[in-house]
Amino acid sequence: MPRANKQQPTKKKAARRRSTTGPERLIQPIEFDEGVKITMYGRSGTGKTTLWSTFPKPILAIVCSGGKNAGELRSISKADRRQIDQAQIMSTDDLRELIDYQDGEGKYRTVVLDHATGLQDYALREILGIQDLPAQGSWGMAKQQEWGQCALQMKEMLRAILNLTCNVVIVAQEREFNTDSDSDLIMPYVGAALTPSVTGWLNPASDYIVQTFIRPRMVERTVKIAGKAVTKLVPGKGVEYVIRTGPDAVYTTKFRLPKGTPLPDDIVDPDYGKILKLIEG
Repeated sequence: MPRANKQQPTKKKAARRRSTTGPERLIQPIEFDEGVKITMYGRSGTGKTTLWSTFPKPILAIVCSGGKNAGELRSISKADRRQIDQAQIMSTDDLRELIDYQDGEGKYRTVVLDHATGLQDYALREILGIQDLPAQGSWGMAKQQEWGQCALQMKEMLRAILNLTCNVVIVAQEREFNTDSDSDLIMPYVGAALTPSVTGWLNPASDYIVQTFIRPRMVERTVKIAGKAVTKLVPGKGVEYVIRTGPDAVYTTKFRLPKGTPLPDDIVDPDYGKILKLIEG
């Protein structure tokens, strides 16, 4: 009787038999199941909170506004509020405690830091040993060494948040950076309102970066040009809430996608579903 052909092990079984010693223990297939890691920045009132509130729930919103009441959360709908917990922190130790809690319990599908600019103020305030920073901050209020210490702490805390195995949203205010240089390279100069060192670290650490802004709502109007009816877009009533997604010479944006994947310049009335569609190609 002929011997039956021995069945080849499936990839899953082969993976289980992989050596736990030597260099093979370091080799793994390319898989991403840790959630969306996104930084969103923009001026106040441009829709950042409304956007992150559409992410998978339950959501933990870590608020660094410096006050006891998170007024910026008023823009969240009542339906979404039922599935969002807020943690109004007053120190960097509070943040570290919440990160450890989520890392251990895994209770939330999305963790939001709103906003990183406020967290940087907390870190600098603690380094300087003062109760409150001046309303109008400046480089002169701290020594270079103290700014360096602040940047180091920020990188450590942001790394810990981004390492959480869930969706992570880093929110920041908007800032224009000084790009005086003899280089011919086109460098975006508007980005997250953090120190250049922290922003330079956060940009490559985030998989996606978007800028929120508003613009006049455009409507189609038929007008006559040289006796011919022509349909064109003209400003209408109200405004559009938009996120900038495509590469830009001025604004920092980023989407890690395979080459050739279509990517629009912007998205009107953005939400998590629309962002996810872009990510999934």
